[in-house]
Amino acid sequence: MEKINWYEKASAYKDAYVKVLKELVSIPSVYDESTKTDKQPFGEKIDEALTYILQVGKNDGFITKYVDGYAGHIEYGQGEGLVGVLGHLDVVPADGEWTYGAFNPTLADEHLFGRGTLDDKGPVVAAYFAMKLLKDLGYTPKKRVRLIMGTDEERDWQCMTYYFQHEEMPDTGFTPDADFPLIYAEKGIIDGNISLPAAAAQSDMLRLEQFEGGKALNMVPGLAEALLTGESLAKVEEAFTAFLAAEGYSGKAEAKENAIQLSLSGKAAHGSTPEKGINAVVALAKFLVNLPLHGDVTDKLSWLIEKFENYNGNGIDLALTDDVSGPLTLNLGEFSMKDAEAWKIGVNIRYPVTSEYDDVTSRLFAQLAEAGAGFQETSHLASLYVEKDDPLVETLLDVYRRQTGDQTDILAIGGGTYARAMKKGVAFGPLFPGGSDSAHQQDEHILLEDMLRAIAIYAEAIYLLTKDERG
Repeated sequence: MEKINWYEKASAYKDAYVKVLKELVSIPSVYDESTKTDKQPFGEKIDEALTYILQVGKNDGFITKYVDGYAGHIEYGQGEGLVGVLGHLDVVPADGEWTYGAFNPTLADEHLFGRGTLDDKGPVVAAYFAMKLLKDLGYTPKKRVRLIMGTDEERDWQCMTYYFQHEEMPDTGFTPDADFPLIYAEKGIIDGNISLPAAAAQSDMLRLEQFEGGKALNMVPGLAEALLTGESLAKVEEAFTAFLAAEGYSGKAEAKENAIQLSLSGKAAHGSTPEKGINAVVALAKFLVNLPLHGDVTDKLSWLIEKFENYNGNGIDLALTDDVSGPLTLNLGEFSMKDAEAWKIGVNIRYPVTSEYDDVTSRLFAQLAEAGAGFQETSHLASLYVEKDDPLVETLLDVYRRQTGDQTDILAIGGGTYARAMKKGVAFGPLFPGGSDSAHQQDEHILLEDMLRAIAIYAEAIYLLTKDERG
């Protein structure tokens, strides 16, 4: 099978790939507190997505297993060894305006648009068709290959915790949820909520009643809104209009009864690359801080800007970096403030692979203590680092380079992938060098040509990882 034209074989699945992916993307599999149950731990739609793809696998003759709504897998092959391909079916909320609708998958100019097309439904379906390609060729792996699909990757990985408490851990594997040629190092990730004490009693002249933005810690907020009451609201509207024009932001001011609602649109982006976005919360704070609000409110707004405007953590004494994975990133992903209540600031911190967790947290706590703020950690993922000469790295990299001719060096990233959920794993595609990284953004999309190339690469990689029972 070494002489097979993998891309030619993968191209034959184009229509089938689009059909399955469209069905999957049309399911808005966002975590939903209102519909979660013991049997559907992350909500109805996430469970619907999991059930759908497992049924696709069952219909094609694979072994499938539904693991209590937390995860599921599609498997084939024989032998004691197990190669894992880990992906996820949950998606982040669809912030902002979309050309075709976030959950109305649309094919335009050989691009498929929709939430999850890149992160991570499109790659999961590509890995599935890589397995199907091998199966249709009559190949019987000497090891089992298992496509493991989680449902809580965008929050705190409860899915993988539960899955590996009940199911077998792969000996080795990869996740199609990052970049080609290969990711061998991933930064450590800390998620948590900062609680800033409520502002002192405000003046009746102009009051900031409410201020909020963001829907996920690992996403740069694309929208922020503030509600003000009091006097001179017409002047506030005039000043906000001038601010939007001067800074190049889009937004609007809407007059209400004795109040004004301000909305500002930034640019959503993945929390691992906050430099690619425009944080709407910070941007709106820069306007609010110059209004004649109570001094304590203004001080807190100034603190918010000072600490979180810089996405490398300079404002909060977290300017850490290394030669392997680069600088720390700090993303203010969620924010909510209501008059007389504590300010809640949800953050996503990604620290270099050579930095120590205890050093990062001690620096953070010291900065927060100065403002009387508290911090509640919601999750921590230790960093991942696999040596460049590891057989897994060498095998996958060889497949990529042979099929593409690209000699780009392997990468270290700030993103957190399921690779670190395995005993030994790396992130492997699907985004090619120079490709459009639209994950977590409006009009998320994939180029079909790239996904066919990914199917071909994954098929050969799975073949090489499973053709010898001894590894």
